[in-house]
Amino acid sequence: MKTRAVLDSFYYKNNRSLKFVVLNAVGLLALTIMLFMFSLNLSDPVPFTLGLAFLVYAFYSLGKEGGFSYGLVYCMLCILMIFSRPDTERIPYIFVLVFSGVYVLHISRFIDLIDEKERSNEIVENEIDSDMVVSDEKIKKISGAIDANKSKIENYRMLNRVAEQLLSTLDRTDMVKIISSYMPKLIGTKNVRCMLLVKNEDTDTFVETKDREDDELLVKAPAGIYKKDPFDEWLIKNKYTLFIKNVDDDFRFRNLRKDWIMFKSLIAMPLFENKRLIGILKFYSKEPEAFDNEDVRLLNYLGDISSSVVENSILYRKTEALAVQDGLTGLFIRRYFIERLDEEIKRAKQNEAAFSYLMIDIDHFKDCNDTHGHLFGDKVLKLLGEFLKDSLRDVDIIGRYGGEEFAIILPNTNMNGAKFVAERIRDSFSQLVISVNENETMKLTLSIGAVEYKKTMKLTEVMNKADKALYYSKENGRNKVSLWEEISDED
Repeated sequence: MKTRAVLDSFYYKNNRSLKFVVLNAVGLLALTIMLFMFSLNLSDPVPFTLGLAFLVYAFYSLGKEGGFSYGLVYCMLCILMIFSRPDTERIPYIFVLVFSGVYVLHISRFIDLIDEKERSNEIVENEIDSDMVVSDEKIKKISGAIDANKSKIENYRMLNRVAEQLLSTLDRTDMVKIISSYMPKLIGTKNVRCMLLVKNEDTDTFVETKDREDDELLVKAPAGIYKKDPFDEWLIKNKYTLFIKNVDDDFRFRNLRKDWIMFKSLIAMPLFENKRLIGILKFYSKEPEAFDNEDVRLLNYLGDISSSVVENSILYRKTEALAVQDGLTGLFIRRYFIERLDEEIKRAKQNEAAFSYLMIDIDHFKDCNDTHGHLFGDKVLKLLGEFLKDSLRDVDIIGRYGGEEFAIILPNTNMNGAKFVAERIRDSFSQLVISVNENETMKLTLSIGAVEYKKTMKLTEVMNKADKALYYSKENGRNKVSLWEEISDED
């Protein structure tokens, strides 16, 4: 190892000091001249041939240029020896000259090849180093991007969990509660509320569902000024997401009274199903700048998920309604209506509350059908169904009992109240002018029977007494209201 270290210290690429080069060159020339003089004086070629070893050393310690220079000097000395010796003594020097020349040319070419390969290797190493630097920078950028997007990745995982939970429910209140429960994790701990509005196709209005029933309206104003929420109107018109960082600074709504607007920042997106607007999903905060562009992108994905869920809930409600509603009039079918009557009886017994029950029949409906056809008969039935819905309270329960017979439950209504409601229905309907065709119109009347529920009555008893009161009206001239309590006194 020590010998190797010493040899490495003499290698020309490891030691490039000028002092070392000069001393080496001077030493080699001095030694070579000494060998030349010995061989010349002694007439012996052996000392001079030792210069071949110096030639090898010259290339090793001085490099190509130094070795080549030394080789030229040595060859010139060989030539001098050849011409200074008799013919019989020239052969060894000729051999040394040829060997030296071949060696110098060969080793010079070899060193060129080595240097060229080293330069090529250096270029490759530099390219590798450059590529490594670029790769390191890319790795750092990728690592930075991964670190920066860890929260985004987690958010999209959370969106997947939200989707799974939303798809498991058809209740709109549950939908809003599920979305609200994930809001702090999805967009930070900001005080953000959620609201879902689903379009009612029949009334062309939006029915809202909030995550908390005590939440305030987003816009408070007299109905004559803001007939509809102006932000909903903007969404319906433009059909893309509405993003408001601060409503006080938003030029689109600069003409609105800000003291009537109960939020500062808002993200609202329309929900579509096959290009049909079915609802609106809103996220709002009383703090300005509560949302950024990443929140908009994330919540838009949530909106896409919600569209399918809302459509499922709409279809479910329609299916549910078909199971209990008459297809022609939209009123409850007989089976479901009787279930509601039974529930009302139980409630009345428990709370000692009054309610009344009406039975309604269209006078001479069979003759109307026979004369003008069943299509006109269906028109009359549908008209009466709509008339009853418009004439009664939201709490009143209306059903199509069968054929042209209808039934009504009037909660918290005694006999006098039932008589007043029944007379109003009878009188108002009798004044309706119904179009038969372009040239003919007609009027129809109703016969009504009513009974007030007493706590001793059973379900069948309530129905039978109202039916008897209805029969009494039809037997006594039609277009009449009869109360069971009044006709039973006559009996």
